Amino acid sequence: MPAAVGTVRAALALLLAGPGLAAQQLEWSGGVTAVGQLASDPRVRDEVVSSLDLFFDLGLGPVVLATYIEANTTPFGGGVSQLIGEANTDAGTAVDARRRGRVQISEVRLVVPVVADLRAHAGILDATGYLDVSRIANDENLFFLGVPFVNNPTIEFPDYALGGALEGTLPVGLPLRIGATFLSSHGLADNPNVSYAQLLDLGEEGKGVFVGTALRWVTPGARVSVGGWVNTAEHPLLAGSGGTEQSRGAFSVVGWSRGEHALSARAGVANGSVSVVRGFTGVTYLFVRRPNALGLAIGRSFASDDTPGLSDVTHAEVFARRRLYREIFFTASVQRIVNSGFDASGVVVAPTVWVGGVRLSAQF
Repeated sequence: MPAAVGTVRAALALLLAGPGLAAQQLEWSGGVTAVGQLASDPRVRDEVVSSLDLFFDLGLGPVVLATYIEANTTPFGGGVSQLIGEANTDAGTAVDARRRGRVQISEVRLVVPVVADLRAHAGILDATGYLDVSRIANDENLFFLGVPFVNNPTIEFPDYALGGALEGTLPVGLPLRIGATFLSSHGLADNPNVSYAQLLDLGEEGKGVFVGTALRWVTPGARVSVGGWVNTAEHPLLAGSGGTEQSRGAFSVVGWSRGEHALSARAGVANGSVSVVRGFTGVTYLFVRRPNALGLAIGRSFASDDTPGLSDVTHAEVFARRRLYREIFFTASVQRIVNSGFDASGVVVAPTVWVGGVRLSAQF
C-alpha cells in the first residue's frame, strides 16, 4: 500500500501542477474511511458506507487556491445513517438529489493573507471550520462519529456555501483568534436539487445569509471560545401560526489538555420558535497514547418548547482507536441514543437504541 500511495501522490502532483506551474507550489493530502454500523433495533438495517477526502493547496504567489474534493458511497435505504441520523457524521455528505453517493467539489476558495496570521477566504466554504472549533471533536474520520460530538447541533450551519470568511490571530498582542463567516444561507445540500446552479443563485426566493463570529482565547493548555450566529432565511414558526422568523443563536467551546489527556465542552442555544434544537450541552474526553486513542462523550439536545410531545435527545459514545500500520487506523465504537430524532416520528426506532460500529481509515 505505501508504494501505491506514493505512486498516486506523484501522478496527481504531475497532473495538477500543469504547464508553467512549479511542482513545489502544490500541496495535497487526503484520506479514505469506511464505517460499518449495526443497531440494537432489528428493524434498522446494518450498514457499510465509505468516503474519500482530497485536499489541494495551490500556491499562486501570496495567494493560495484551496480545493476540497469528496466522495461518498450511497447510504443504505432503511440503514443506520438514514433512520438514526445522529449516529454517523461521515455518511451522506456527498450525495445527489436522489440521495445517491457521488464525487463532488465541496470547497474551492481563495486564501488571501491580511496581516501576520490573519487570512481572508472567498469562494465555496464550509462554515464549521471557522466557528465551532474543537481540538478533539471535529474530525469524524479519526475521533467521534456521533453528529453532536463533531459540531454543535444548535448552530444552523449551511452546507458548503458561497461567501467569505476571516480567520486567524488578531494583531492585538494577545493570544486571541477570530473566526467569522458571511455566507449564503443555503449551501450545496440545502438546495432541493443539490446542484451548483442553485448554489450560485443567491437571489432565489426564501434565501438569506448566514453570519457567524467566534472569538477564541488560545493558550498551550487551554482554549475558550464564544460566538454567535444568525441565519436570515425565512423559517416557518414551529407553533404553526403561519409566520416566519430568522434563526439565531449563541455558542461556546471550552477545551483543556495536559499530557495524554484532553477535554472539550460545548454549549449552545437557539431561538426555539423556529429551531427544533433549542439548546445543547456536551462533553468529550480523549486519552491519547500515540498513536492509539480512547474517547468518551456524552451530550443532551433540548427540544423546542413550541413542539409539544417531543423529548430531549441524550447521546453517549465510546471509541477505541488503534494504529494498524503507519497512517492506517482501526476504530471500534459504541453509541447509546435515547429519543433519536427527538421522537422518531414516522420512523420505527426503539426509544433507546444502541449502535455498534467499526471504522477503518487511512490518511495520506
